[in-house]
Amino acid sequence: MSEYKYEDAVKQLQESGAIGLQDFKNLSYEDLHELLEEIKVWCLYANGKLDKLPKESKKKKKDKKKDKKD
Repeated sequence: MSEYKYEDAVKQLQESGAIGLQDFKNLSYEDLHELLEEIKVWCLYANGKLDKLPKESKKKKKDKKKDKKD
């Protein structure tokens, strides 16, 4: 079974609008923390519109930028 990641959780939220507690449990601590922070911002500033939820982890974007600089 593949590991459940941030991108999987976002895809599930965009498709169904919900995520289960078992799915939260399957996320790594870092992905869970980032997802919850994104959900807070998403609910506050995007009025819960599913297409406004970031599809890619900000942490991974930072890592990609860092790799390009090196």
